[in-house]
Amino acid sequence: MSPRDASTEKPLVKTKIVATVGPASSKREQLKALAVAGVDLFRLNFAHGEHQVLEGIVRSVREIARELGRPIGILADLAGPKIRLGDLPDDGLCIIEGGRVEFVRKAAPGQLHQLTCTYERLIDDLNVGDRVLLADGMVSLRVVEKHADRAVCVCEQPGCVRTRQGVNLPGVSLSTPSLTAKDRDDLAFALHHGLDYIGLSFVRSAQDVRELKQLITDAKMENPPHVVAKIEKLEAVGDLDRILDETDAVMVARGDLGVESDIAKVPILQKRIIRLCNRRRVPVITATQMLESMQTSELPTRAEATDVCNAVLDGSDAVMLSGETAIGAHPKRVVSMMSRIVREAERLVVPHMEPPHAEGERHRALLVTEAVTLGAVAAARHLDADLIVVATHSGRTALSVSKQRSQIPIVALTDRVESAQRMALYWGVTPLVTNVVHESPQKMLDHVVNWGRDAGVLHSGSRIVLVGLSNWSTDGHDLMLVHAIP
Repeated sequence: MSPRDASTEKPLVKTKIVATVGPASSKREQLKALAVAGVDLFRLNFAHGEHQVLEGIVRSVREIARELGRPIGILADLAGPKIRLGDLPDDGLCIIEGGRVEFVRKAAPGQLHQLTCTYERLIDDLNVGDRVLLADGMVSLRVVEKHADRAVCVCEQPGCVRTRQGVNLPGVSLSTPSLTAKDRDDLAFALHHGLDYIGLSFVRSAQDVRELKQLITDAKMENPPHVVAKIEKLEAVGDLDRILDETDAVMVARGDLGVESDIAKVPILQKRIIRLCNRRRVPVITATQMLESMQTSELPTRAEATDVCNAVLDGSDAVMLSGETAIGAHPKRVVSMMSRIVREAERLVVPHMEPPHAEGERHRALLVTEAVTLGAVAAARHLDADLIVVATHSGRTALSVSKQRSQIPIVALTDRVESAQRMALYWGVTPLVTNVVHESPQKMLDHVVNWGRDAGVLHSGSRIVLVGLSNWSTDGHDLMLVHAIP
């Protein structure tokens, strides 16, 4: 990567920022402004956008990363089996409390009480007593009759709906596959362009994650992308332990989760999911409506600022912006505000020193690596070190250090660009691509000291704790080294 321009240099940060790309942020100069303001990973929402347009965005992000001299990740967020209403009159349909509507396979002309949707097996999967939520939960229906060709519903919460608005079925077991034909096409695009993370929407069970990972494995890539399981259905919450055994990262997708469950329970679910992810060494992103008012306003509400702060204190590795950067009026301003809030919150983050694994859980790193990193972080705290340096090929060792939530900055040296781009999501980790990981520990230290002096984070007297491999050809021979700059 090219030398960094001091005017665009990003300070060492801990909580990472994910920004969704959309019409307000898809041009190259807009993307660069967001990266300079603090974005670590860009999200491409495959529910919107043609491949030709997305290809240009990917190219721009990779070029910007080289210009800024730092890795920037890209998340391909698959649309998943989102159910949407069929065609309605241009002015929509208003349903009164106690009113009756029918879901049918094909609506008859002029029958305004008949609804259709994009999911062909809806009527087959519904049962009497099931709830059907429309328009992000603003309208609530209850199934009272089921017939071969229709499901009759009574409105319990009135409101108006429009064409293509979402349909949620909390507690209903759907027979739809987790990956649609469009998702498979979008996945092929993401794999071809070497994107770093694949977001799996509407995960219901660990099996959904396994199916996606098998498709990625079948592609036989040298550096395959990591999977982000989006937790937005109660079924996924119920199978969370097994999902964490399979996935590489998690997103707390509070939008649909708040529709699928009682909205009053969403904050508790958020804390529970994040806590379990932290314990299992799984990076976790908190998403949806974090600074929603800034789509139009130049400042967030106090409640939104508090929400972002609490997400950091809960243990989020990253916080995500959706419409704020995709279609908002002030994308750069909202990223800068997000960065300011997380920096303030990070001062209060409490280090984690709990054992990393419970019996039977899948290990994210070798036990010897976990042991050495625990010792390295403890030594760094005891010595009041200025920097923890991790030499890593895959990023697993850096993740192990990250999950201890040390206040001491972490620099991860890797010889793989792909690993560096994935580490852009890891809390507290600044990834650097360099071939010195193949050299002696002293040469690694020399490289880090030169970088640290240039970046203004190291000076005479600074202490560095280095975690590396004493034998790069053998897994598990880890070492810890302490160095003081003369």
